[in-house]
Amino acid sequence: MKRQVLRKRLTHISFFLFPATFVYFSPYVIVDATLKGIVCGSFLLFITLFLASLFLGRAFCSWACPLGGAQEMLSPLKKKIARRGKIVKWFIWAPWILAIIILDIRHGGYQEINLIYRTTYGFSLGNIYTAIAYTAILALLLISFFAVGKRSFCRHFCWIAPFMILGSKLQSILKTPTLKLSKTENACINCHRCTTNCLMGLDVEEMVTKENMKNSECILCGNCADVCKKGCIKLTFKNK
Repeated sequence: MKRQVLRKRLTHISFFLFPATFVYFSPYVIVDATLKGIVCGSFLLFITLFLASLFLGRAFCSWACPLGGAQEMLSPLKKKIARRGKIVKWFIWAPWILAIIILDIRHGGYQEINLIYRTTYGFSLGNIYTAIAYTAILALLLISFFAVGKRSFCRHFCWIAPFMILGSKLQSILKTPTLKLSKTENACINCHRCTTNCLMGLDVEEMVTKENMKNSECILCGNCADVCKKGCIKLTFKNK
């Protein structure tokens, strides 16, 4: 369980740093920068997360995401986990990416690099407009959490997750070594602990039974492996 303590501490730290890093995660800033032909910090971050997912899958979501940290801290306040609607975020992501591509083409491509664009000397909350946007994102997270369930923001609204999901799909084609869940040779006793403790509400027990541990909504927190009394699951780094 030491792994889970470390993971939670890292996400908590990430959330407390969110006022400083918010702009780098912003879906709006990259659109605004594209209009001016600027490669901004969020552009670099999204590309980096996509490339990192070739080797780490969606581990960022459970180990370093500030909004994941917020949901982790809220977790004791809600029992229900959001289990359906994973396609919803694609209806947000696809038009957003298409808009960025169209704007980039119409304005002649990127001509400048400014990684601290829309920040105040690199710090995000430097003006009232950014503060309002920051508050709106947190409000959306809270509403989805209490109205739908735990990790609803990750499952339904996150504009960052698709980058890593696509990266994981590409990893399956390239066969690069990657962080993943694996079924061990130990026999499952169907105690349901893995499914009950899955942060994303996945039926991990069924995944174990079918010996197919791949799921696009898995954020590789390793919680299922840590609560399994029989050691049927392990978080490992390999290419098979």
